Amino acid sequence: MVPVAAKRRMSEDEYFKLLEESGERLEYWDGVVEGMAGGSEEHCAIESRLFGEIYKRLEGTDCSVVTTNQAIFVATRDAYVFADMSIVCGKEERVLRRGISCLTNPAVVIEVLSASTAMNDEMDKFHAYTSLKSVREYLLVSSDRYGVKLHERSSGNEIWKTSIFLDPEDEFELKSCGVRLKVRDVYGPRVVFAE
Repeated sequence: MVPVAAKRRMSEDEYFKLLEESGERLEYWDGVVEGMAGGSEEHCAIESRLFGEIYKRLEGTDCSVVTTNQAIFVATRDAYVFADMSIVCGKEERVLRRGISCLTNPAVVIEVLSASTAMNDEMDKFHAYTSLKSVREYLLVSSDRYGVKLHERSSGNEIWKTSIFLDPEDEFELKSCGVRLKVRDVYGPRVVFAE
């Protein structure tokens, strides 16, 4: 395994070579490569639980959920990023870079927030993901308290509406794929916070 330094500037071709050789999840933003840290116990439990809940609800539809190992290409930012989860409806569109398949048309992107990634997920990734015309919803899930923030593209196409759900019984819907969840479905029985 080739170790990766904090942030470094390199070409896209160098990035994909490093991605192949390092065995790490690395993101590429405008020519800068950055390694991704592992998540907390709560982060991992939430991610696993949410994947399972969405996977079950999508059975029999033309939508599928993919995990954090799937690279997403954002052309407007010359970026290759790894979301915690994404949902694709209909035919998947991809670009192939050095044998690595990168998704270009997620309908939903989901990030579980950590203290070290929350600012990036709320700002840079929000702008990157929402620049993809295919993205209809961007879901952010807190890993240190009950809280789900849903950004959804309105019918005007460039207007985004934000809704926040804090109570475990609050229900929200990912309309692009027809998935309805309660906040408690996201966290499950293993992740419990004082209310």
